[in-house]
Amino acid sequence: MSGQPGAKRAASAPPDTAGDAPAPESTLSRLESHFRTLDEGSLVRVAAAVEKARATETGAASDEQILTCLRPMLRSLRPVRVPTFQRALCVCLEPYLIDRDPLGGARRAVVARSSLAPWWRLLMGSSYRPRLAAATAEYRNAVASERQDEVDAVVQFGRSIAAEATTILLADAAQSAVRRRELETLLGSERALEDVAEIARILGLDPLLTPWFDQIRAVCPRTADGRVHDFNPQGTVVAKNGYMHLHAADREVVDYYFHGLLRLLAQPWQSLRLVRLLSADLLRAGGGDNAGLQMIPAKLFGDLTRTLAEIGRTAAGDRGMTRRVWLMTCARLISDAGAMVQGMAEEVKEFGDSSWETMMVEARQKVAQAADQFASVAVRDAGIVLPQKEMREKLEVRLVPDMTHSPTDDEVSVAQAAATLFTACRKVAEKEGFDRSIRAKEADLEATFHTAITFRFEYLRARGKNKAVSAQLQALEKVLRSMPKTEPMLDLILKAERAIERFR
Repeated sequence: MSGQPGAKRAASAPPDTAGDAPAPESTLSRLESHFRTLDEGSLVRVAAAVEKARATETGAASDEQILTCLRPMLRSLRPVRVPTFQRALCVCLEPYLIDRDPLGGARRAVVARSSLAPWWRLLMGSSYRPRLAAATAEYRNAVASERQDEVDAVVQFGRSIAAEATTILLADAAQSAVRRRELETLLGSERALEDVAEIARILGLDPLLTPWFDQIRAVCPRTADGRVHDFNPQGTVVAKNGYMHLHAADREVVDYYFHGLLRLLAQPWQSLRLVRLLSADLLRAGGGDNAGLQMIPAKLFGDLTRTLAEIGRTAAGDRGMTRRVWLMTCARLISDAGAMVQGMAEEVKEFGDSSWETMMVEARQKVAQAADQFASVAVRDAGIVLPQKEMREKLEVRLVPDMTHSPTDDEVSVAQAAATLFTACRKVAEKEGFDRSIRAKEADLEATFHTAITFRFEYLRARGKNKAVSAQLQALEKVLRSMPKTEPMLDLILKAERAIERFR
C-alpha cells in the first residue's frame, strides 16, 4: 500500500529528461514499463491501492491513467475490484448490458452500455443529487474503513435512491410531450430513454434478483471472464429454488430472472437443465396437490421460450449470444421440450390424474406455439445464403437475387443453425401431432429453394462460371443437408450438387 503515493507521483510528474537515453519516453510508457517488472502480487497491491484511492477520494486523472496501464496485465489475474460508488451501483445491471445497441423493436431486460453515462448525468443534475452525494460520502467512508457490511448496505440504499429518482423523472416526463423531448435531448436519444426505463425496473427488482445470481456464481464453475461455465448440481438446485421463489412472488420478475440467468452462462442452453430438473420434480410429486408445482413444466417452458424470443430480437448486440448460438439454443430447447412432454404423457397414462391431463394440454399448447414461432424464424434465417438486393423501377421497389455477393462463413453457419432449428421443430411437431402449419412452412421452403437452385443454374448456364453464384449454391447445399431428410429435400440436394459440379 505504501507504494501507491509514489506510483501516483510517477504518473503526474513531468518526464525526466536527464541521462543518456536516446529519446525521452512518455510518462505512461515509463510507468507501464516499470509495472512489467513487478511480480503478480505487487501488481495486485498497486491496483487495489489506486482503486481504493479512487473510490474513497474525489479522484484524480492520474488514478485512471495508472489503472489504464495496469488493466492489460491484470486481465488474467482477475483481482478483487474496488469500484467507485457509481460502478458499485451498476454491478446489478451487468447481466443486462449489451455493447452494441440493436436497431428497432421494443426491448425488455436489455440496456445499452452506452446509456449508463447519460443516465448518471441525468441523476446528478436532478434534485436527487444531494441524496446521492451523501450516499457517495458514506460509501467512501465505509470503503476506507474496510467495513464490507456497511459498504453493501450503502450500495443497496444508493440503488433504491437511483431507482426512485429514475422512476419519478420518467413519470414527470410522461406527463408532458415537451418534458419528454427535453429528457430525450438530455439522454441523447429516444432509445436511451427506453434504456433508462429498463434501468429503473432492474434496480427496483435487484433485491429479488441479485441474491440468487450471487448464489449461483458462488457454487458454479466460472470462466476466465467471470461467466458461469456450467450448471453443476448445486447451481441447478439454486436456480430452481430461485425460479420457484420468484414465480410465487411476482410474475414479471421471472422475465428478468431468466434474462439475467441466460446471460450469466457461458453457454445459454445450460439453462435447459433447469427445465429438466423442474420437470423431474413434477413427476416425483405424484399428483397435483402442490400449488407451487402446478406451473411446471408448462409455465416454465413458456417463460424460457419468451425470454429466448426476446433475446433473439437483440442477439446481434449481445456479446454472449450470437445469432447462431441463439438459433442452436432454441433448437436444443425445442428438442428438450419434446422429450419433456413425452415423459409427462407416459406418467399421465400410468397415474391417470385429471389435473395432470389439464397440465398436459397446457404444456402441449405452449410447445406447439413455440415450435411454430421458431419454425418461422428458422425459415427466414435459412434464406440468408440467398442474398437479395433492392431494384427500383419507377415508383416501385422490389427485391431481386443478388448475384454478386458470396455468402460469408458467418452467414452460412447462421443458415445451417436455422436449418437445425427447423428440423427440431418439425420432429417435435410430428411426435405431438401439430405439424400442419410447419408442413406448410416446409412446402414454402422447398419451393423457395427449388426456385433458387433453378434460377442460379440457368444464370450460370447463360453466363458461364461465376464465383459468387457458385458460392451461393455451395452454401445452400450445406443448409439443405441440415434440413429434414425428406424426399423433396434430398432431391434438392442432388439438384444443387449437379449444378455445383457442372460449373465448378
